Amino acid sequence: MTHPVIDALARRPRGARIALVVEGGGMRGAVSGGMVLALDELGLTRAFHAAYGASAGALNAMWLISGRVRDGIPTWVDPRLVHALIDRRRALGGRPVVDVRTLVETRYEQLSPGLFDAVLASPTELHPLATEVATGTAVDLAPTIVDPPSLRRALRASAALPLLAGPPVAIDGRRFVDAGLAAAIPVRAAVKQGATHVLVLRSRRAGEAASAPGRVGGALGAALLRRIDPAVARAFLARAPREAADEALLARHEADPDLRPHILSVRPAPDSPVPARLDKDVAVVAAGLEAGRVALHAAFDAWA
Repeated sequence: MTHPVIDALARRPRGARIALVVEGGGMRGAVSGGMVLALDELGLTRAFHAAYGASAGALNAMWLISGRVRDGIPTWVDPRLVHALIDRRRALGGRPVVDVRTLVETRYEQLSPGLFDAVLASPTELHPLATEVATGTAVDLAPTIVDPPSLRRALRASAALPLLAGPPVAIDGRRFVDAGLAAAIPVRAAVKQGATHVLVLRSRRAGEAASAPGRVGGALGAALLRRIDPAVARAFLARAPREAADEALLARHEADPDLRPHILSVRPAPDSPVPARLDKDVAVVAAGLEAGRVALHAAFDAWA
């Protein structure tokens, strides 16, 4: 049989709302970046009504709907960009270890002039999610995007790793940090907003799930995050069970493709090379990107 999501991407049935959901995870986002590259290779750049992204997944989704995948996805394996993005030595001077601001505000436009105008002109809606500091809950920042500067702020907020990427990003009087704390797999936002068919690009390997922090690590992480806001610390401690609930939802739909809304998840194979969140080994990142590309093509070949 053809999976209902793949069938909808091919036929675009009347009344369907087809959504793309992209998981991030720091440099692990190279995996979902490889899947985005595969979608481009299959001619599906304009196939979605909306794209929802968390953290690095929001950046991958942005490149897809801009129509400039070939400009953007190679940034995952550009040694100059990777080493400029992540530098632990900056912590000694009180600067962000992960410099998302420079990447989004400067580098991207240099790489692909007119990029953000292309995103705003795209027929596909972009929905970057972020975690609101005051509540610790996931917020869809799409309503805040009205021009290139607000688009860049939303992307920075979605990928603002707490403690590592500088202070929270302020938008309309509210503060936001990385979406991964509250909605690492933003599938529920897509479903809540009426998606009938959802393609989910995962950056974790098949069979792999988020694990709760250990007793010492959890206590230390929560203590550090309370300096931002107690709600952020609570979101951190609740992340593993929340993601487990999302995994259970996706597993039910994997077992029964006829469940509505129709959801198809794509994950790299269990033995795939997947980079760590702050991995700077470009060879490992490149292998993860290729694993994602292969996984997407394999899923479509299996279900088409």
